[in-house]
Amino acid sequence: MALLGQKRPARKPTRREKEVASRETRNVSDADSQWLTVERLAHDGRGVAHDENGKTQFIDQALPGERVTLAIHRTHKRFNEAHVRSRDNAAESRVTPPCAHFGTCGGCDLQHMALPAQRTHKVQVLSEHAQRNGVALADIQPLGEDEHRYRRRARLGVRVTDSGEIQLGFRGRGSNQLVDIQGCSVLVPALDRLITPLRELINTLEAPKRLGHLELTAADDQVILVIRQLKAVPRDAERWQAFAEQHGLVVGWRVGRDPVVLEWLAGTPDAAYSVRVGERTLRLAFSPGDFVQVNAALNQRLVDTALDWLGDVSGLAVMDLYAGVGNLTLAVAAAGAAKVTGIEGSQGMVDQLIANAEHNALPQVSARRADLSRALPSLEGIDLLVLDPPRDGAQPLCDELARHLHAGKVSHAPARVLYIACDPTTLMRDVKMLTDAGYRVTRALMADMFVHTAHLESMLLLERMED
Repeated sequence: MALLGQKRPARKPTRREKEVASRETRNVSDADSQWLTVERLAHDGRGVAHDENGKTQFIDQALPGERVTLAIHRTHKRFNEAHVRSRDNAAESRVTPPCAHFGTCGGCDLQHMALPAQRTHKVQVLSEHAQRNGVALADIQPLGEDEHRYRRRARLGVRVTDSGEIQLGFRGRGSNQLVDIQGCSVLVPALDRLITPLRELINTLEAPKRLGHLELTAADDQVILVIRQLKAVPRDAERWQAFAEQHGLVVGWRVGRDPVVLEWLAGTPDAAYSVRVGERTLRLAFSPGDFVQVNAALNQRLVDTALDWLGDVSGLAVMDLYAGVGNLTLAVAAAGAAKVTGIEGSQGMVDQLIANAEHNALPQVSARRADLSRALPSLEGIDLLVLDPPRDGAQPLCDELARHLHAGKVSHAPARVLYIACDPTTLMRDVKMLTDAGYRVTRALMADMFVHTAHLESMLLLERMED
């Protein structure tokens, strides 16, 4: 009570607060008062310029060749992060973004840039990663579709504001804040058309604050909605069942915290997608939580290109690591491979891969579960190795494969490696190990799997050089 009626002394800032304040302090003499010319794009799609002191500026939504003044929103010792305050001219590649939420929603980075320019940039990104790692690439083939509405899966966040307003949408770029959206120009129509009805339904729920997020999946023959429900609310379950019947959906919810239980409220999930191989159409079933490529058209073209690169696979022994539900495992088997082994870390996806092989009458396919960061499979007798790892890459496997080659164990090294990657950084790290050990890259491809974003998919074919 000694301080009653007196002004409390100011609290000293913590070390963390001092660091944040230091990073975010603006320097009035910095580039925000200058006209700068954007020189190129950074790998994440931001424009790059340098001020009169040579300090690098990363500029949101600025394109090469544009003269701009900046508003700096974050400073660092060696670079600033900024957005455009004024623009003197527009680059030839600049277009009007197709989505009204571009610039606030964090889902897309490059909607202000024409599609051909986006793909040229992504090819350059892949090339630069290769050069930095000393990997020699053949000409990089760009692969893309003009279809904007490509995304067949999405997770929508739900938030109820203090005033009771419902927000439904995606996170902002570099933020945990939810951006409320009215529609999404990259979702397939079957998902985009649900956004407004979903918002209307959530407004009628008894306990909308019990919602976490909504997961939407458009399979070939059905649309599946999975609700993250923090606690079951029976009356809201009835509302979701009526919504499912009205819109022809399969609806389930994941309820609770520990454990989380999946309960199907309406319909039976039977999700599947198709892949064509020659005259055959393969049906690949999957569960809502399984990994599948979000872009169906690009996935088909990627499979087509892989089989074209590989040529006649008749009689070959193939191993597909990180096989998922069998996207490439089954395609290579259907193309004529004699023995195909799929290895995957998820037992659920292994079981699904086996079921998919049986459904498509591919008896030469087998599958098993393995933690590929620890239990590396024997590659002895394998003619073709297929890798499609997550963002972390396949460093343990590539390291062991390189060591076998350095030790002269040629029988443990497949003649060819087909590597598909969603992260060019880890891809080139792994490929460098293989090229140093005696492989060379004979084919290279950039697949624009994620249109209007800075993300890219890559595919390389490596062949073992003969002594």
